Amino acid sequence: MPNVTLNETEIFYVRHGQGIPCLVMHGGLGCDHSYMHPWMDALGDTFELVYFDHRGNGRSGRPDLETLNFEQFAADVDALREHLGFEKVAVLGSSYGGFIAQEYAIRYPNRVSHAFFMDTAAVFDYADEVKMHATRKGATPEMLEVLDSLSPESDEEFASMMDLIGPLYYFNFDPDLAARAMGETIYCASAAKRGFEILKGWDTRPRLAQVTAPTLVLVGRDDYITPPNKSQDIQGHIPGAELKIFERSGHMPHLEEPEAFFATIRDFVSRTRASDQNRKTRGGESAQA
Repeated sequence: MPNVTLNETEIFYVRHGQGIPCLVMHGGLGCDHSYMHPWMDALGDTFELVYFDHRGNGRSGRPDLETLNFEQFAADVDALREHLGFEKVAVLGSSYGGFIAQEYAIRYPNRVSHAFFMDTAAVFDYADEVKMHATRKGATPEMLEVLDSLSPESDEEFASMMDLIGPLYYFNFDPDLAARAMGETIYCASAAKRGFEILKGWDTRPRLAQVTAPTLVLVGRDDYITPPNKSQDIQGHIPGAELKIFERSGHMPHLEEPEAFFATIRDFVSRTRASDQNRKTRGGESAQA
């Protein structure tokens, strides 16, 4: 479980599996990779998975908060790719990690082999819709208060806030599963606050057409914070992108419907490989003719 110095900060990462290099990007901000690893390890038969913590998060370094911005996050991703010796990588971004994955796929299109945007959005300007969905899911007044003012003053307060609203993230809340998935999380209040700050005015929709890699957008039907219409929005702005909605999942279908989730990704990779091979074959035949 090494740390490497990239762009003047420490980046923590974990590798698992063999196959297409895939950088796995966690959400938050203010959380870490532990709700993704080892939960995504089943995809190690298709990908060489590289889980990592964004700068200012988890087990990575704590640089100046001003360096936590989308340009720098994308540059960190590319520096990690280069450090690991990969010419191209798949990117799999969950929630806020999906914001960063979009930025990377837009800014470094020639370095992306596949793009997987999971339970995410292209713009975060719909607070009233989040509250509406939370209320529909049975949010208590205390939960709604947290959603109104998610501005923690300490790591401990942030952890308590996330524990309180945790049930909202699931289709069927299982306290044991939630405890296992989130129990090792290192919370960082300053990163969480900074994450909301840089979302002001952020919108990838005018740039998403620059994503050239085969793209699969995945979302749980019962996701309250990045609901399916946000994934449909992303799909509509990327030529050829596909969308998969998991009917019995909330914000984390890899936890609630893992077999269907993994099968969907493997099938997408298989089909895009076959399509690419057919295209190369046709190109070779045309050249010979």
